[in-house]
Amino acid sequence: MPSGPGSRCGIFDACKLESSSRVQPMPETKSEILPTTRIATASGRIIAVAIVIACINFASSIIITLICAILIAFVLEPAVGFLERLHIPRWLGALLMLVASIALLYLIVYGIYDRVIAFIQQFPTYGQPLKHLFANLEAMVENIKKLASGVVPAPSTPQTSLPTIRLQQESHWGQYLVRGIGSVYTFIVTVMFIPFLVFFMLTGKNHIWRRTLDLFSENHREQAETVILRIGRMVRRYIFGNLMVALIAAGLITPVFSLMKLHFALLIGPVSAILSMIPYLGVAVAMAPPLMMALGQYASATPFIVIAVTILVVHFLAINVFTPKFVGHQVSLNALTVTIAMMFWGWLWGAAGLILAVPITAALKAVCDNVEKLKPWGAWMGEN
Repeated sequence: MPSGPGSRCGIFDACKLESSSRVQPMPETKSEILPTTRIATASGRIIAVAIVIACINFASSIIITLICAILIAFVLEPAVGFLERLHIPRWLGALLMLVASIALLYLIVYGIYDRVIAFIQQFPTYGQPLKHLFANLEAMVENIKKLASGVVPAPSTPQTSLPTIRLQQESHWGQYLVRGIGSVYTFIVTVMFIPFLVFFMLTGKNHIWRRTLDLFSENHREQAETVILRIGRMVRRYIFGNLMVALIAAGLITPVFSLMKLHFALLIGPVSAILSMIPYLGVAVAMAPPLMMALGQYASATPFIVIAVTILVVHFLAINVFTPKFVGHQVSLNALTVTIAMMFWGWLWGAAGLILAVPITAALKAVCDNVEKLKPWGAWMGEN
């Protein structure tokens, strides 16, 4: 066997070749591990989302109360800040605005209380035409079934079957409306907390603002401040803008109903105006109360046409003229996003979810628009 540096190098080279041939399968092992890691990561995210949804559903009454308090605090903050600039202590300004808001709400409830009670007492009378209408539709369906059974030949051998008893649970709209709130006692207790939460949020605004920004790192504090300020402006403009649009719509719908001498026109008109503010579904929902009332009052088709045309025209003006003027493009959500949000939050929280769906989704979009990794989601939720 030859000895020397050349032979040693040859031996070492052979060892290197042999060792390199043994480690060649390693990249294949890594490529097999990567899909497994991705699947595990995706599964973990799905489980985390499911846990978050379950927690939101379980603690719905607390979360709804907090969201309502935050929205009210966003709305009252400019007025409290104005009083503070007039050298009025912040706690006193917050107390004055809170008392004024409660007094305004009490006056509204006091003004419509008698009409609501009278409407509830007379509602069974207006419900009779609906019962007759549904009975006629049911009879029509039964006649169609009989005609269809006469066309289809009967089986050659009679089949005996045992009588079946079908139990059908009635749908309770009341349970859907209070879903997410709980019992009446829970609802009253949670509502009583809202004024205190709003007062503490307004009085401690500066402290809460600083401590909230301290939760983020120094590199992200400016970004977090931008997102929070944008959400506040969006909420204020959304609430005030929709309130103005609803008042204008009520001012246009209610006189028409009064001229038609529709019963409870002063109550049905504002209700239809408020329902017409529901995104993309407002026309159909707003027509339901006046048309149901008209069924028990009119026999001709003219009043129904007038009601439908009035709501269609007012809704068209509200969407294309009033909403862009008062609300603007602060809530730039596309139709699909709004529909999915209303379906999801309505399923989760009932009527409260339908009311809070758009503000919550708009706030999520504001976060996505200002976070680099989430910008594609913000673009997906937004308009063209």
